[in-house]
Amino acid sequence: MTDDVGDRLVRLVRRSDADLAEMALLCATGCAPGLDLDRELLRLDALADSIRTRPPDPDPGVPIASMLRDHLGRRLGFAGEPARYHDPDSSLLHRVLETRQGLPITLSIVYVAVARRLQWPAYAIGLPGHVVVGVAEGGHPTVLDPYHGGILLDEPALIDRVASTTAGRVTFRRSMLRPTPAVSVARRLLNNLTRDLTRADRLAEARWTVEVKLALPNRQPQDHRDLGSLSMRTGSFDVAADAYERFLELTEGDTPQRHEARRAAIEARARLN
Repeated sequence: MTDDVGDRLVRLVRRSDADLAEMALLCATGCAPGLDLDRELLRLDALADSIRTRPPDPDPGVPIASMLRDHLGRRLGFAGEPARYHDPDSSLLHRVLETRQGLPITLSIVYVAVARRLQWPAYAIGLPGHVVVGVAEGGHPTVLDPYHGGILLDEPALIDRVASTTAGRVTFRRSMLRPTPAVSVARRLLNNLTRDLTRADRLAEARWTVEVKLALPNRQPQDHRDLGSLSMRTGSFDVAADAYERFLELTEGDTPQRHEARRAAIEARARLN
């Protein structure tokens, strides 16, 4: 990870008005070194313009949420494709803009980014296991699910969605509909990339995503352990040893994770000799 990407991302996610599209594109640069962020942001400007220049709707009472759903979901076909759920491209915003297929989080970022360019009050909602979009209109948020073509979710549907994505372990609460901070959206997106790049054996890129997470304000001890594992697998034994030892410094207790990290740190140091 370059210092420029890390610094720019950290500055961005600290802002209350952060552009989630810019954030997502910065998170993608480790998989696309020549990515032209300005060009990709212009593509989102064009999507917003395509709504702005549409003929007036005959029903002036059509809410913002419905306009987003009708244009992005129904007319342009932005939606999820279950067969590509673990394809890293589904977490890379520039690829989602090309294919119009992505994960709930990347599709929600498209919706929010387009709405914000139209000065519409939309925001990401990080439900357990599924990201959706809230639009603040009429005194309470209207919720859309971009992964399913932008369908509107009422409270019974939200209850069902949370229950299904968590296998019944979590119960929906209205407090879940609060806007999710940009830094949390960034981490969630990077977690998906780490997982799917590792599954695809794209280990150098997966390691890059962990390095980005470690630059964020909400970094976690587990990030050091993940960096150690990926560094071992890519032959960077010095980085691996330092990462495992840092994990041990930040954690405590007699846990399997700490025992494993201690053994891995010793092995990494041994392989340096």
